[in-house]
Amino acid sequence: MRRGLIISFSIAGLLLVVLAIALASVGTDLDRVRIERDDLQFEVDDLEHEVDTVAAERDRLTRELEEHRKSLEQLKTELEQARASQPPGGGASPPSAEPAPATP
Repeated sequence: MRRGLIISFSIAGLLLVVLAIALASVGTDLDRVRIERDDLQFEVDDLEHEVDTVAAERDRLTRELEEHRKSLEQLKTELEQARASQPPGGGASPPSAEPAPATP
């Protein structure tokens, strides 16, 4: 009986060691996953901030683009009005194609 008790305690001890190693392994894996999740969360937060910044920049550029388009349309309108108000053939003469002869 004494021998059976020692064998039982040896098996229980061995089982306890195996369970402790398994628990340590699971704990290590869990810690690694938590650290990875925290790193990914920081990365997500940084990306969200970057997206917000880029979206604000896009909105600003869109507003500037609309202002430039309005300015261009206004300038086109003014140019058309200026062209329409000039008498036909009475505006400034077009520049000549030949250069003026040089004088010595």
